[in-house]
Amino acid sequence: MKKTLIASFILLSSMANADAVFTDQSISYLQGSDYELGDNERRVLTYEHFSVYSWGDVFGFVDRLVNVNDGGAETYIELSPNINLVTFDGGLVNSVKLATTWEMVSIGDLAFTTTTDDSADNFLVGIGAGFNVPGFAYVNANLYHRFNDAVDDNQQLTITWGLPFEVAGQSFMFDGFWDITNEVDGVSTSNLTPQLKWDISKLVGYDGKLYAGVEYVNWTNKLYSDGTDENNANLLIKAHF
Repeated sequence: MKKTLIASFILLSSMANADAVFTDQSISYLQGSDYELGDNERRVLTYEHFSVYSWGDVFGFVDRLVNVNDGGAETYIELSPNINLVTFDGGLVNSVKLATTWEMVSIGDLAFTTTTDDSADNFLVGIGAGFNVPGFAYVNANLYHRFNDAVDDNQQLTITWGLPFEVAGQSFMFDGFWDITNEVDGVSTSNLTPQLKWDISKLVGYDGKLYAGVEYVNWTNKLYSDGTDENNANLLIKAHF
């Protein structure tokens, strides 16, 4: 099964060579001091890519997490190609998609998974939908089956949103995601991670969007560790280019 999934992801990724309708990239820096499982204080450098094509879209990111206290490091990658099945011009639902995600974990020195191997790969396949919600730039919901490397397979609901707004002539963005999984060995998880960001690009003369703000992580039973709940605020700076 995993060989088939890997081949499918390679095919989906190669499709990204087609002409993009829209492309956005960003670099983020975060720092927080209330992490669970491993060093409680970490710095995170994140690269994100999002592109839209006639056939669908691709979202991916790379996290480089570094322990502040002991210098340990970890790399985490996600790649999410989504293929349009149906699109609509109006109404509540604007699209229905084949939703896929490849989670790649390089264990490093952090307690990031329950496996003792050097890495772990999880594959998520399901159905997603995009919604037209007044005021929001986007609202999406994906329902996946998870093919997990380190734990038993299960299911996941992922909700993502982006809400731009203005206050006193200043531009802000409230966006984030919510991952909800059902039980593995009797333990389910919920990871709600919103970001509130102020676009300071005009103040500093930056041509693209330059955000300063905060990311808040509310993670119940983190990584299926029963009773390990993370409530963690991170300072954030994010530059789009």
